[in-house]
Amino acid sequence: MQFLFNEIRCEIFKHIGVPISLILTDRKWYSISQDYHVRAEWLVYKYGRTHALFHAIRLGNFLTVDVVQALFAKNVTISRYFMQRLLMSFGSYDKRLIEIKIEHNVSRNYNWSLQNKLLDSPWASNLPLPIFNKLITEGYNTLGKNNFIIKGNDMELFHFLSAGPLAINDAPLKLFQSLSIIEDLILKKKFIPFPRRPKPIYEDTVEYLKLMCERAQEYYPPIDGYENIRQLNVVARAILIYPDLVNLWKKIGYHEICSDVNDLVIQGALLTLFPPTPPTNWIIPDVNSVVNRLRQLLDLGFQLTGIVMEEAFHLFEHRLNEIGDLLLSSFQEIRRESKSTIARSCLIQTMKPERNHRKFDLLEFLINGVDQPEVALESALNYYNVTFKLNTNSIKLSNMRSLSINPNFYSWVLKRYGPNSKAAQQCFEDVLESKIWIDLKLQENPGTDVSDYLSRAAFDSICSIYLEFCNEKIPFKANYLSYLNLTKNLEIIRPFF
Repeated sequence: MQFLFNEIRCEIFKHIGVPISLILTDRKWYSISQDYHVRAEWLVYKYGRTHALFHAIRLGNFLTVDVVQALFAKNVTISRYFMQRLLMSFGSYDKRLIEIKIEHNVSRNYNWSLQNKLLDSPWASNLPLPIFNKLITEGYNTLGKNNFIIKGNDMELFHFLSAGPLAINDAPLKLFQSLSIIEDLILKKKFIPFPRRPKPIYEDTVEYLKLMCERAQEYYPPIDGYENIRQLNVVARAILIYPDLVNLWKKIGYHEICSDVNDLVIQGALLTLFPPTPPTNWIIPDVNSVVNRLRQLLDLGFQLTGIVMEEAFHLFEHRLNEIGDLLLSSFQEIRRESKSTIARSCLIQTMKPERNHRKFDLLEFLINGVDQPEVALESALNYYNVTFKLNTNSIKLSNMRSLSINPNFYSWVLKRYGPNSKAAQQCFEDVLESKIWIDLKLQENPGTDVSDYLSRAAFDSICSIYLEFCNEKIPFKANYLSYLNLTKNLEIIRPFF
């Protein structure tokens, strides 16, 4: 009976996304978490056989020699590219030497930003030697002596074999000439790109801006181990040229290929149909041509999701007058949904806070495509919880309160629907609460720079959009008074009186 109870616990553990909270509840769960078979099962269930080893290393102390052995017993994939990347990253950097070089400004052209990042622990750099040896040994046994070339870079090799340096129109011939080598690279060397880096949750903070700036530089090999978008675009481009590559990857168990590069492939297909700089002999494709091209990819496992459709409209925002309706009709044919339903779904996606909306073309296109625009807009605002989120007590304790959506969107709502509209007043509730929160923080810590709480751009945007709504005579509501009582700042109070 006790054995059965432990089996049930192991099965439950496998389905827990972040098991640390469960582990801390009692000793029995802690004991379950120490079982290397349970750890291996959790890794395979959560990340799949192709990415299990990458994440096992990324999680640090989670990995042991016994867990490695259990993972290989579950037939996880180990590729030559994995071995190459492991060798690139393994081992610690001499931090003192790096600090001395920075201190003496050695070599003006040297990438000191990268060296500073290396002071943190890159992926696999702190891997215990016994685990490293185990992985090397298993890789050698799996790949064989002839395929165990780890002083190389299979991603770079794939880039050249798939005609990455050539223009897209010249690439197919080169790729087909190298097809047998590419097939060997995938089927025998198990070439699989590393998983894609997750997107961070958007915040109006200095830390978030720094993180995005660091990621924009895309060091190689990446410090955190995840594959860069630049490398994944190489894979997506090759798939567009020769879609059967997907089936080759699925043969070796890499079923995540479609989800890993889904948006890149769909966007790439649309860019080939609607090139940014069309040649003189270009003819705009009709709906059937677009649908047939996309269905070829969907049949392989790619998906035309709401996010992908919105990103497509955003990609062609400057050409919506030319191809917007064509795209919408094509998506309607594939999704078997009304144009209004698609536009409503995309409206929610395009309102995400990281979108700056310097132009309103996409917003106008989508709102005009919805049957009941005011209802759709209200639903989208509710989706992002655009309203008062706190109260006069909790706002004093909140560590962060910034706008739920980009202020340019609020400006568009104000201009399009006017200050007396329900949508504009709902937006202003979000603006007012953010403005009051900033004032309270500055009252608590006089002389403190606003960047201690949120970015300077976010601060300026909140102040600017607040004045814009006030100048347009947004109607005063009774529930504003409790918030206004929290401040003595006349710039906040005066516009209403």
